[in-house]
Amino acid sequence: MVTPDLVPNCKDVPFVTIAIPTFNRAALLRNCVASALAQTHRTFEVLVSDNASTDETGDVLRQFTDARLRVLRQESNIGLLSNWNACLAAAKGDFIIFVSDDDVIAPRMLERCIEIIRRDSQIPVVVTLSNLHSGSMGRTFPARISRSLDSGIHDGSAILTEFLTDRITVTMPGVLMRTALVRERGGLPLDLLHTADVATWAPLLLLGNAGFVNEPCATFTYHTQSETARLGVEQLLRDGRKAANLIAYHANENIGDAQRRRMLQVQTRRCFARRGLTALSDYRKSGGGLQTLLNTLWRFRGHLSNVNMAAVMRFTAIVLCPHWIADLARRLRPTAPEQLARTP
Repeated sequence: MVTPDLVPNCKDVPFVTIAIPTFNRAALLRNCVASALAQTHRTFEVLVSDNASTDETGDVLRQFTDARLRVLRQESNIGLLSNWNACLAAAKGDFIIFVSDDDVIAPRMLERCIEIIRRDSQIPVVVTLSNLHSGSMGRTFPARISRSLDSGIHDGSAILTEFLTDRITVTMPGVLMRTALVRERGGLPLDLLHTADVATWAPLLLLGNAGFVNEPCATFTYHTQSETARLGVEQLLRDGRKAANLIAYHANENIGDAQRRRMLQVQTRRCFARRGLTALSDYRKSGGGLQTLLNTLWRFRGHLSNVNMAAVMRFTAIVLCPHWIADLARRLRPTAPEQLARTP
């Protein structure tokens, strides 16, 4: 039976799809789906795309009897990002939010976003903040909250600047996007395994006004078992460079003021170069060879040269100093958990 809450027939109450792509994460999926179904906003569906899981994923999903839950089952594994795009293709919502199977969203996530949309029904995206949960440490780090932007409608480039300069913590489960726009732009780019998420939502902020909720509405989990965590360091650097170039291109297309456009492009390249140094630091800490690291630094020198001196000094301290000094530097570095997160 179809309940009234599932019928998107009220023009001033947007219907939302909470998309959950999953693969062999039965133990984590239950909490993710439960958090999605617990939303205080009433007009939504939860769409799970099971990418041919071989564990107990099907059993977990059958335990939910909520009519708002819809499940797609892929006949064979179609790949990480193709599964995300399968969610996009099947979504019924005016807006969509992608929540990985190891992430959760707060009960008022959709409600807070819809409050913003009601102020301007044409905005393409609403950005909220995310807490970061370390799976290996079993610890959750609170989101970085903006000191300059309140919740409301802002020029999207101002929100993007806050993200690029590490003044706010944003990850994919904290971003609500207009479904039709994401489809028109081709969905998540399949050639950016590590940065497809930010490459999808960040350009939407350059279309004009956007929504912003200056409070954590999602919790993003990072751990060594994720598919992106297993990518090689060169793949991470290539994806970061491509994402930086993509956002810079959209800035060139959509921002008329030359000075503001150049500043945003500088911030974009600096942000992803900084993340590249973090990837190299992690490679070295996990036992990667110094010569390989130096060769990679040389190959990506143009991209990595965008970082400022403070980032270079931190990187040098972690990579070249004795382990006890590097450990001290990491403990004293307040932004480390944020930079461990995928973009993001």
